[in-house]
Amino acid sequence: MASIQARSRTDGTVSYRVQYRLNGKMTSKSFADPGGAKQFSDQIDRVGAPAALAVWESRQGRTVGVPIFRDWAATYLDEASGYLTGVQADTRKGYESIVSGSLNPILGDIPVDAITKSDVGRWISWQESQKSKRRKDQNVSAKTMKNYHALLSAILTGSVEAGHRPDNPAHKARLSRGQKHEAVFLTRNEFAVLLHFVPEYYKPFVAFLAASGTRYSEATAFEKRDIDIDSPIPTARVTKAWKKDGTMGPPKSDRSRRTVVLFPEIASYIPTAGEGSALLFQGVSNHGRLWYGPFKSRIWDESVKRANDTKLCAAAGLEPLGKRPTPHDMRHTHASWLIAGGASLPEVQAQLGHEKITTTVDIYGHLMPEARPRMAAIMQRSMSHVLPSLEA
Repeated sequence: MASIQARSRTDGTVSYRVQYRLNGKMTSKSFADPGGAKQFSDQIDRVGAPAALAVWESRQGRTVGVPIFRDWAATYLDEASGYLTGVQADTRKGYESIVSGSLNPILGDIPVDAITKSDVGRWISWQESQKSKRRKDQNVSAKTMKNYHALLSAILTGSVEAGHRPDNPAHKARLSRGQKHEAVFLTRNEFAVLLHFVPEYYKPFVAFLAASGTRYSEATAFEKRDIDIDSPIPTARVTKAWKKDGTMGPPKSDRSRRTVVLFPEIASYIPTAGEGSALLFQGVSNHGRLWYGPFKSRIWDESVKRANDTKLCAAAGLEPLGKRPTPHDMRHTHASWLIAGGASLPEVQAQLGHEKITTTVDIYGHLMPEARPRMAAIMQRSMSHVLPSLEA
């Protein structure tokens, strides 16, 4: 444990001496500023004297009293500070969780102006080695790393704007490709196999996920009055979604607020009768919100397991599924069916509620095989009679 002693100088000023143990021997370092002394003392207690000294040496000639990363990140994320605006409360809480669990373990005790590209690289290496909280026996995904790095970069950019440092050491830091969850696309027959093993009560919900392409948080937030079954083409109006903090709020983005096109058969299959304000899909026991965790573990995973069971499938006269989709893969499956049927990517974007067309292209662009002969034909016309003929 480090300790701080205030000592009066002969000229009437006060110095602050931090006493600490290094390699088994007591030593000390003096500071003119009490804030700098406390910061150095706290760092010794948190990370040890050698690491605290390394940080101190790297900061020579820089401004003292600059906050350590954990304190600056807390300020940046605090709504009252005005640095981070335009985000919803649950998003802000999610950012706070990322800072606490991912960024602070490596960077938290380093003064913001002392963080180097090497420190950022050390954090990247550590974070990429961490296990995923969602996928058993796998490291964090490439998408998770990208999101975490984006938050770190935003926090450090904020520190530049606040005058704590001249640049952002996380800018353009390279991430490894990481482990990416590949989207699972089901064919019509494969979906029929899966649906066969879904318990009867939940069949309409699973069918709706595939038929609408809505996110789980959106589908479970629908009220009965959000479904228009009287129009020639039935629709579902997306105006809300469940948030991570358990509250219901606006959907993910402006484009997520949309009208989803359905078809008559699915509209008659889902439970639209009853009080308009009631949830369209409810838990079988609580008659309220259909929570993701229990549904995923008790209903979905068991259905997928049974759909891959050779004996159960043989008894039902079905081919085993051979795939292990997640509930979100029903959204991917929906998009693949639209594209196979001739829908354009902008039409798919509107149905899914993607904020940017690039998201739609990145995920589903490879599902447009008809583009290949079309592009080949274009190049054939463009370059016809341009290439030199080859003589035998």
